[in-house]
Amino acid sequence: MELIVTTADQLSTLIQRAVARAIVPTSTPTPKPDRCTLDEAVEITGLSKSKLYKLTSSNDIPHKRYSNRLIFSRKELTDWVEEQTIKKNSDDATLALAASARRKKRRG
Repeated sequence: MELIVTTADQLSTLIQRAVARAIVPTSTPTPKPDRCTLDEAVEITGLSKSKLYKLTSSNDIPHKRYSNRLIFSRKELTDWVEEQTIKKNSDDATLALAASARRKKRRG
């Protein structure tokens, strides 16, 4: 057995370094892969599974097939959601609301 002589400050510094090394994770968290499943696509888009199935069957949403499974790209989905979003002050939004009101009035 070997005896080491240190001051209180040196001992405190050694303990702090050892604790800091033990607490700090040695590896960085791995990023999520770009591809995602149907359930994850539901979370990203906020749409139901049935709506996603309809959009994929008409090729209105970016997707790929892997055997029998639908695979989506997170980046492509978020870009697609942004494209579908209508700006508040847009003339297109006003026209869409007017058309919707006319349809409701005819049904009505």
